[in-house]
Amino acid sequence: MIDIDVDFESRVAEFYQSLGVNQGPGDVQYRIILRVMEQNEGRIVEFSEIRRYTDKFADKGSIGSKMKNVFQFAGLVKKVKRGGYIITDKGMIAADFLESSTSYYNKSRKLVEMMERLP
Repeated sequence: MIDIDVDFESRVAEFYQSLGVNQGPGDVQYRIILRVMEQNEGRIVEFSEIRRYTDKFADKGSIGSKMKNVFQFAGLVKKVKRGGYIITDKGMIAADFLESSTSYYNKSRKLVEMMERLP
């Protein structure tokens, strides 16, 4: 079983939203779905596996809509059966970008913490 820190992903999304980025890195649903898909690369991911993480903050309809209107439409995932998806190469590129955005968040947070300690 994979372990995704939903609270951390929410904080990262809030950081990007504060910068005016509301899609992609600034969308917690996007972040969680992409994390689940990335960590299950090469196998079919059931919708219920995604909902295990997203049910804490979103309803089933909004996640289903996000899968159809964002992930499938953009070619990040491919639907292979009812309720089953597999990540595409394009989706893995998006996951790499998400990892870079997380790294930037961590660096920015550390810099702010250092500046707060300065007299």
